Amino acid sequence: MWIMSRTPDRVRKGGALSSLAEALSNALCACVIAYCVVSFFAGQAGLLAYKDLKGSIARMEERVASLSAENARLVDLRQGLTSDPDKLVREARDIGYLRPGEKMVVFSGLAGTGQESAIPETELLRAGMSTGLPDRLIKILAAMTGAAVLLATLVMGAVQGRGSRVRTARQA
Repeated sequence: MWIMSRTPDRVRKGGALSSLAEALSNALCACVIAYCVVSFFAGQAGLLAYKDLKGSIARMEERVASLSAENARLVDLRQGLTSDPDKLVREARDIGYLRPGEKMVVFSGLAGTGQESAIPETELLRAGMSTGLPDRLIKILAAMTGAAVLLATLVMGAVQGRGSRVRTARQA
């Protein structure tokens, strides 16, 4: 092993270049793999966003059902108002309309007699909105993973190189 310790500097530099190329290759592969994995699970079109989208669809279907029930109730009310003039007068008074010469007395603490809508207010789903991580953040995470792999590969190569030099010196 005495021969290896006497190798010219350019041969050692070539070895250093190949270890640097290997480290860069490892880092690039880690970047690509990290980007693909994070995008698949947490990206805007990933599994977590898909699960959230399915929940949004279920909420929208519930809202459509409640709106359909409210629409049916309003259609019945409209039919009743067009066919029964007394019902029209009662509904008009319920919402505050008075005949000429009438006065309204309002008692505090009592709720209004008008029917409030039982439709829950929900945030509308907008096209292009997703709960997944933005692509820019995923790229940053992938770059950080690649940098960590590059650093780890270079450190491990330096530690291994130092260990082989120490063994070569001891054997000589």
